[in-house]
Order: sequence, then C-alpha cells, then structure tokens
Amino acid sequence: MHTTKPDFEHAPGLSFRLVVLSLLLGALVFGCAQIRKVTYPKDFVYLERKQVRSQMALLSMHLRHLDDVMRDSATVGSEQQARILAILNQIDESTRKLGGGGVTTNHLVIDEHIDEFRLDLNLAIRDARADPPNYFALGRLSGSCAGCHIYRN
Repeated sequence: MHTTKPDFEHAPGLSFRLVVLSLLLGALVFGCAQIRKVTYPKDFVYLERKQVRSQMALLSMHLRHLDDVMRDSATVGSEQQARILAILNQIDESTRKLGGGGVTTNHLVIDEHIDEFRLDLNLAIRDARADPPNYFALGRLSGSCAGCHIYRN
C-alpha cells in the first residue's frame, strides 16, 4: 500500500494564509500592548519582572559597595565621602526606576515601601553631604531592604 504525503509547498494559498496568520498574530500582540496603555491610569508604571530583578540586583550591589567603603578605614576623609555620595546617587537612580513619589506600579510591595526607602535614602544623602559627614543613616538603607524583603520568605 502506497500513501502519498501532501505537498504543502505547492498547496494553493498556503503561503497567503501563513502571511495573514502572521499579520493577525502581530496585530494581536501590538493590540495587547496598546490596551495596557488605555486600561491603566496615566500615572501607572508597569514594571516587568526582569526590570524589577535587575534594579534590585543593582541596589544590592550598590549597598555591598557602600559597606565595603565604610569598612575600608584607609579612605577616611573627603575621598570616602565622595565615594559614598557617588554610590548613594546610583542607589537613587535605581530607586527612581522602581517608582515612588505617588506613582502606582503593578508591584504592590514596592509601591508600599519605596517612598519610605527613598526618605531613608534622602536622609543618608543629606547627612553624607554635611560637613562633617554623618554616616549613621546609611545603616537604615540596609534595614529598609530587610524590612521589605521579609515578605519574600
């Protein structure tokens, strides 16, 4: 018994159907992205999981660098102050990407705690800029992280 397989390459209209199907799928994906813009309020920021993870990883790295600078007694003085302020500015940049300041995101835990963290950060920046600098508030930053991440366990 001999069976023949259909020859899809020569089926009439198959390539046309594939093109139409591809266009429909593309329109569907584009449409979903546009629906998100219409259904959420203007001050809503949708945080992708990858974005949250990368910013949190950066925050963790910056806080470790901050700890390293504080433990390095060889850099006490204006050099230490400059390094600390640079790291605090990087932390500030990362937290801005996560919301705060009345912005609502799809990440409820971040929304609930980011403004408190930013207050601690602003206090740490202000105190680190003082003459003489005061680094006591730096410890609150790590504490803020720990207080928020208790929900992850």
